[in-house]
Parts: sequence; structure tokens; C-alpha cells
Amino acid sequence: MRKFQKSVVLEMASGLAVIYAALWAGRWLSEVSGNLLPASIVGMLLLTIALQFRWIKLAWVERTANQFVRWMSLLFVPISIGLVEHIETLLQALPAMLLTCALATLILLVVVGKAYQHWEHKHELKATQPQSVDGEAK
Repeated sequence: MRKFQKSVVLEMASGLAVIYAALWAGRWLSEVSGNLLPASIVGMLLLTIALQFRWIKLAWVERTANQFVRWMSLLFVPISIGLVEHIETLLQALPAMLLTCALATLILLVVVGKAYQHWEHKHELKATQPQSVDGEAK
């Protein structure tokens, strides 16, 4: 039983070390790039890339990551309490936030709609072009 516990502890510790190494690399890269993206996001992207290219084995971080996901809701409690403490500020900013969301949605709809119309028109032209005997457009 003790051997099992030691291997689990070692696996969790090594997974934590890999995750923190990705976070540290993300912090460094974020500072070097002028903080264009938050360090945690850059670190997560680096970890994802390393996993995708198999530079890091999934087994190295899987147990630790599963524990983080399992307890994630507990980690959001302090943020929720902070939001409740600053509810007046949030209510004052609510009209601006709603307007921003509405405008962003409208802009997105227009851009996607125009892009689709352009794509559809381009493909309609290809479909209506006369075909030669071998199936290629003339």
C-alpha cells in the first residue's frame, strides 16, 4: 500500500512540476512579448502545443490535471465573492457591458454574413461555368 501511495505522490508532483514549468515559460514569454496575452493563457498554449507534438507525454500530467479539473469549482469561490463585494461597480458598468456585447454580436453577424455571401457567390460562379469533356472548366 505504501508503494502505491509513493508512486501516486510522485506522479502528482511530477505532473505539477510540468504544469508549473509551462506556466513559468508562459510568464517569461508574456513578459518578453510585452504582455500581449496573460501569462496563464500563454502557458496553457505552450502546454497544449507540447502535448500535441508529444514533447510531453499525457501520462505525465493527466492525474494532476484531472485533480485540478475535479476541484475547479472550489477555485471559483473567491472570484464569486469578489464579484458580490463589487456589485455596485458592476451594476454601474452594466449598460456599457450590454451595449458592447450587442455591438460585438451585430458586427460578428455582419462580418460572417458578408463572408458567407462572398464565398457562396464565388462557388456559384464555379458551378455555372461550362465544363469541357474531361470535366474541367473552360
